[in-house]
Amino acid sequence: MNINDKFKRYLILCLIVAGIAAAGQFYYYNQHSTDLAIKADQTGEAVPLPVTESIDIGPGLRMEFVLIQPGSFTMGSAVYLGEGDETPEHQVTITEPFYLSKYEVTQEQWAALTGSNSSKFQGDERPADSVSWVDSQRLLTKLHEITGRQFSLPTEAQWEYAARAGTTTPWSFGNSEAVLREYAWFGDNADNTTHPVGQKQPNAWGLYDMYGNVQEWCKDWYAGAYAQDDMSDPQGPNTGDSRVLRGGAWGDDFTMVRSSYRNTAEAEAATPGIGLRVLMELN
Repeated sequence: MNINDKFKRYLILCLIVAGIAAAGQFYYYNQHSTDLAIKADQTGEAVPLPVTESIDIGPGLRMEFVLIQPGSFTMGSAVYLGEGDETPEHQVTITEPFYLSKYEVTQEQWAALTGSNSSKFQGDERPADSVSWVDSQRLLTKLHEITGRQFSLPTEAQWEYAARAGTTTPWSFGNSEAVLREYAWFGDNADNTTHPVGQKQPNAWGLYDMYGNVQEWCKDWYAGAYAQDDMSDPQGPNTGDSRVLRGGAWGDDFTMVRSSYRNTAEAEAATPGIGLRVLMELN
């Protein structure tokens, strides 16, 4: 055997040994990483949550969510800025993170999940309209069946907290009514119809159409003026005659598309100015 053949065999042997070592390291690393992840869960250490989540709700169809971190904010408005039922201003603490859909539920999503679409202003990418609070519960149930996750409408407090996105002004972008056109479809620019979601500017937390386009159902029963006390995770009254609507719609003037503006309708109401946005709980 000449020197060249010996060298080739030696080289092949080295490559085989190196490959076995690399495979062993890869296996150990994966096992070790998995153990660390499990330990982090079991010991209660904080595990970073995805800032956004996109869930599969049907063939080629997804629903996008934005993580809303817990925190405190001033809910409501002073009487000279808003309606009487927006008072008094009070401190509210949201104690748990949650995911809120980045956009209002579209007609394409609604039809795929419920099997029907009775919206007045037809268009796949437009928000589902003419949706009652009762109807919304069917969609939430279907989402749970498909994904195994827990869904609900946001509470009124969760909705306003997300709409404000850390601000105390009438709108998340400040005090200027003139800027509202950049963030909302409302009476001044909507031309008496809805528009495809996501065309206007989002708020600082990445949520689109929190003002205008369609009003959005909340989980709560409606009550009048707020209680004076500061609260954590308020759920609204235990019963009532109507449910809360937030955000204003395509036909409303600028005073009705503010972070603190409140509206109300019976749970069976399904007018062209009403739609919804979905809350998804953490796993």
